[in-house]
Amino acid sequence: MKNIRSVGKYTALVVVLLVAPLGISLAADFDGSKKLRCVPTDATECSGAGECGRVTVEEINIPKWITVDVKKKKLSGTDSDGEEESTAIESVKVNEGQTILQGAEGARAWSLAIDQMTGDMTAAIAGDGTAFVLFGVCQKH
Repeated sequence: MKNIRSVGKYTALVVVLLVAPLGISLAADFDGSKKLRCVPTDATECSGAGECGRVTVEEINIPKWITVDVKKKKLSGTDSDGEEESTAIESVKVNEGQTILQGAEGARAWSLAIDQMTGDMTAAIAGDGTAFVLFGVCQKH
């Protein structure tokens, strides 16, 4: 019985040693140290009256690809009208496995959270009596 437990302990140790570097490498991809490209896949628009509905990224004129460059403190992309858009990243926080970026443009504020392990993205844009919530995924650029 001792031999089986010993083998189990060593197997677990080998698995941890082999898999742990993969997790570190994945987390490093989404911690703000590398340039990312994010694609919003789902969007919801809500009015001040509490009415919400699904919309397409094109309908709300959000770029299909958003380039996230934390080092240059900039989000950028080409909107559905073909115009290059960019906005400054004013705040960067790494907290509980999330890279959180925030900023403001005109009368709207935005917040973007990227899961450091998966690259999943959640964003909110609010102002002028309307809010948008976006979901998507990021990858290394």
